[in-house]
Amino acid sequence: MRKLFLKLFLLFPVYFIAQERWALDTESSYINYDADHFLHAWSGTNNSVKGIITGNKNKFQKIAIAMLVRDFDSKNSNRDNNALEILEVLKFPKIEFFSDEMEMNNNKLIINGEMNFHGIGIKKIIEADINFKNNKLILSGNFKMLLSDFKVTRPSFMMKKMDDLIILSYKLHFTKL
Repeated sequence: MRKLFLKLFLLFPVYFIAQERWALDTESSYINYDADHFLHAWSGTNNSVKGIITGNKNKFQKIAIAMLVRDFDSKNSNRDNNALEILEVLKFPKIEFFSDEMEMNNNKLIINGEMNFHGIGIKKIIEADINFKNNKLILSGNFKMLLSDFKVTRPSFMMKKMDDLIILSYKLHFTKL
């Protein structure tokens, strides 16, 4: 028993050294969406993203990102209020992404996870550019999403629905805890 305790005691710090935790710096991070209708295009930004990633410069193990739908701002309050109604924000207030499958490939982090939006979880592979600058970990990139995959009823104007495709771009700054 004493040997088992000694082994656990010696391995315990090594496990946590390998499992560094990095918290998302909300002040300098954002997620942006671009949407389209045949009459015009627009974008919205969420500057209140929360998240954490575990691992070190050589291997990351887990990432969790969350945000509130109501925090997206398109600079048009009428459009934003309409979006909140369409997205049923009272029933589905959050957008979440979680992964425990990540692989480093040069300066890219390939993240195989699940995105939860509008009450539906979908497997998603997201490729992120990875940088280390001033003791920060910075993930950036973009990916595509179809509203129909999440059973979102697309609004229409002049008898034409908005495009199904949404492009999301992000820049996430993490600081080591």
